[in-house]
Amino acid sequence: MDTELLIKATVKENLGLTVEGLSTAGKGASGRVYRAACREENKIIALKISDHPELMKQEYEMLSFLREKTESKIPQVYFFAEKENMGIIAMEYINGVSGADPSLKFSLRKKHLAESIVDNLLTLQKVKGEKFGPYNNAVYDTWQEYYREFADEIYGFSLSKYADKALDSTVMKAVELSYKSFDGIFGEKIFPPTLIHGDYWMPNFIIDKKSMELVSVVDPFNVMWADPEYELFAMTVGFGEKLHLYDMYKSKVKVSKHCDMKLELYALYSELLWYKKLGTIDHSYLKMRAKRLIREMKKAGII
Repeated sequence: MDTELLIKATVKENLGLTVEGLSTAGKGASGRVYRAACREENKIIALKISDHPELMKQEYEMLSFLREKTESKIPQVYFFAEKENMGIIAMEYINGVSGADPSLKFSLRKKHLAESIVDNLLTLQKVKGEKFGPYNNAVYDTWQEYYREFADEIYGFSLSKYADKALDSTVMKAVELSYKSFDGIFGEKIFPPTLIHGDYWMPNFIIDKKSMELVSVVDPFNVMWADPEYELFAMTVGFGEKLHLYDMYKSKVKVSKHCDMKLELYALYSELLWYKKLGTIDHSYLKMRAKRLIREMKKAGII
């Protein structure tokens, strides 16, 4: 079944709507997004489709959780379906463009857009929990205890990839040094657990071009109850760096002593998690974050 027929059949089965117009709205690392105009009530919905149905199911559940628990700008989700070995999420269609769209003129209302993005993150971070861990199974008393298990996983994965000559030596060096220095990097108390989106960066923002304001955040990844500073690394990439989002955040929130160093560790380990899940990655980006992490560890006197 081709994509158009797949979408039409799935929307009809789950929402009882007839798709009359279909167009591509965007593409990301884990799937493609379509805009579907339905006959009934002139309703327009967005559908994300991927050949990683297990990831789509997780994304649907995380979006639903964020939508329920927070007042931050998260789209309404309608259903998840698995059909023809494809995972499909249907959600509210939000008018706007991706924060990575080259047509956006960031010179216009630059500070306003940055504040809109950071303030939405602060709204999300108002949601606190009692334990650390996955959004649906938080059982750890400390962030260090929970994140140590994740670090073990990433360290093992990195060793395996390095042995297969599928990981750069600089990346392996950064992982090894940071893994062995875990207690020094995470020596500060981290509490309370904070709800995070997990992939809070420009391609996952929907921006209104006229007002230059954030209107929605999509594509959560690894939603959990975590160190609030975990979320910050994604704000230091691409247009987010040009908008000085991290600096804007630090002007509003007092960060920890080792925030800059943790940011780089979180960035590198998160990207390695993507590598593990998807089987492919931008190795030049991995190497860049590895170099930054090594630099921050040296600056902090950790190594």
